[in-house]
Amino acid sequence: MGAAVAGSLPNWTAEISFDETPVDGRHGHVTVKIDTTTLTLGSVTEQAKAADFFDVANHPGAVFEADILPAASGYAAQGTLTLRGVSVPVVLPFTLTLNGDSAQMTGALQLDRRDFGMGASYGDEKTVGFGVDVAVTLTAKRG
Repeated sequence: MGAAVAGSLPNWTAEISFDETPVDGRHGHVTVKIDTTTLTLGSVTEQAKAADFFDVANHPGAVFEADILPAASGYAAQGTLTLRGVSVPVVLPFTLTLNGDSAQMTGALQLDRRDFGMGASYGDEKTVGFGVDVAVTLTAKRG
């Protein structure tokens, strides 16, 4: 409806392997499992969880699996995001700050909801935008 809405997917787990020195052109691999049933999206949370969008009743999770590659401004996680049973190639550019056994990562990208079959009945961006800005911040500890 022309207004930005902010939300989050607060419950997720990640398995990350990382080496500062690339091996065969890769710094590592990441698998992120996201619990989509915990989505919050302001006043439209329940609508977003319904069948036309995230369809959490049939697809309670999403998975992002990617190789970690060197990139011009840091790194890029290049792989596949599976959401609503639809797998789409995704590149997430990110920066990484290493401090001892701790790593701080920040990254961002834009997804198109239509690529995942979300909001098909909203074909006009005047009601529901096509682009979805995704921001990721995490702190990881060596295990």
